[in-house]
Amino acid sequence: MAMLTIDQGRGGAAAMRWVAPSMLAACVLIGCSSPTPDDLPDPDPSQLILLYGGPPEYAPRCDGKVLWEGWAGTPGPVECEPCECSPSSCVLPQRVLLHSSSRCSSSDLVDKIDAGNSWDGTCFPLTHPIPGDSYAFVTIEPPPVSHCEPVSPVPALRRTNMEFIRACEPDLDFVATSFLYCYPPQPNGECWDSYRRRREIPLYNDTRTCSPCSCSEPSRDKCRVQTTVYYQADCSEELGAVFISGLDEPLCTDTIDGQIGAIRSILVKDEPTCAPSTDSKVVSGELTPGDTHVLCCNR
Repeated sequence: MAMLTIDQGRGGAAAMRWVAPSMLAACVLIGCSSPTPDDLPDPDPSQLILLYGGPPEYAPRCDGKVLWEGWAGTPGPVECEPCECSPSSCVLPQRVLLHSSSRCSSSDLVDKIDAGNSWDGTCFPLTHPIPGDSYAFVTIEPPPVSHCEPVSPVPALRRTNMEFIRACEPDLDFVATSFLYCYPPQPNGECWDSYRRRREIPLYNDTRTCSPCSCSEPSRDKCRVQTTVYYQADCSEELGAVFISGLDEPLCTDTIDGQIGAIRSILVKDEPTCAPSTDSKVVSGELTPGDTHVLCCNR
C-alpha cells in the first residue's frame, strides 16, 4: 500500500504526495538494517571439536588429542553384559603305542607311531613298517580337547539411557565422518549461525567394573575319533579300526594284528562346548558427576 506524505512547497502550501512502498523498504534497509547471515562472525577454525556419542565399542579413535570423554544421559539401572566363551575343539590323538603284553604300560612298550602335533589325520606312512610279530597289543589314546577362554575376561557394563561421549581435537589432516563438528559458543553464549545446534552435555565418570568371567571345562563326550591301522604305507589293506571318545581312558586292544605300514584318523564327532559363568555382577567403582560441556554443532 502507498503512503501519503505532506510536502511544503515554495509557496508555503502543503502538497500531498504518494510514496511507493519500495522506496520505504529501501529506506528501512539503509537506515535501520540488522545483520544478515553473511555479516555474522565465523567460529575460529582452531577451536573445532570433533564429537562422538554412542556405544564405546564403535567410538572412532582420535587422530589428534582426546579433549575429554565420559558418559552422558540419565543414569538408570546397570548390569553386566553376559559372559561368553571362545569355541573349543577336539584334537586328533597323534600317537599309537605298541606293547608286548596286555598291561599296556611303559614297561612293555616296544614301539610307537608319532604323527606329530600338526597331523591333520590324513594317511601317515611309516618309513619302516612295524612287523606283526613285534607287538601283541595296541594302545589308542583319547582325543584331547582344547580349553575355552572368556571372550572378555571382564564383561562390560550394560547402562540404561546413557551413551559414551568422546571429544577430540583434530590433527592437521583429519577425515572424520563419524564425528559431529562442534565449536564452543560465542562469548555471549549464542551459537554460530552455521553451527546452530546447541548441545549441553553433563558428563559422568564411571569407574564401575564387573566380576571376571570364567568358562567350564569343555564337554569331552562331544569328541569322538576313529583311528584306522593299515598294512600298506598307502593306507590300503586295513588291519582294524578303533573308536574312542574324549571321556575314555587310553584303549588297549589286541584286535589289530599284522604288519603296520600306516595310520589314519578322523573326527567323527567334534562338538565340544564350554559353559560361561552366569554370576558376573558389579563389584567395585562408582558413578560420579563430572563437568558439563556446552557446544554448538552442525547437527
